[in-house]
Amino acid sequence: MISINSIVGNIHNDYDLGQKYNEMTVRQLSEIIRISRNEAQRVRMRKTSDKGSDVAIMLPQSVHLRHGDVLLLNNDKIIIVEIQAEKVAVIAVENNIASEHLFEMAVKVGHTIGNLHRPIKLEHNKIILPIQAESELDLLNKVLGSIKEHIHITSTTMVFEPEEGADVHEH
Repeated sequence: MISINSIVGNIHNDYDLGQKYNEMTVRQLSEIIRISRNEAQRVRMRKTSDKGSDVAIMLPQSVHLRHGDVLLLNNDKIIIVEIQAEKVAVIAVENNIASEHLFEMAVKVGHTIGNLHRPIKLEHNKIILPIQAESELDLLNKVLGSIKEHIHITSTTMVFEPEEGADVHEH
């Protein structure tokens, strides 16, 4: 069993690690540990990589796994974390909002998402939050109906990583 107590770095944030991962993948020396977003919040777990390595992860309390984290790097292998993609709602905010309506819209959207107890991710003019079923889009459209001319709600599947400090508990 391989014991992991810290994260080496992230292939998406560190150019050199990304290059090393690509290099080792070509040489078939890369392994992946697939986890859910909820598992990424855990500090202790035992997983098996896609190539059969038994890995025990024991991280400090304040450390959470992220997509692309390198758990092990040596001459023989690199093991990275892959967070599974999940269904999300995307609330795109239009640019047609008069300044006197910005506050009202922000409060309505914030209140609605807050009541869902979901983490969020902000990307440009979009608010992204995980959903469990397409029917949640109908709910969002219904409760945000009074501002529907200012928003567009869709769904997609993606690796969802919440904003720092916006990873609240879910119901």
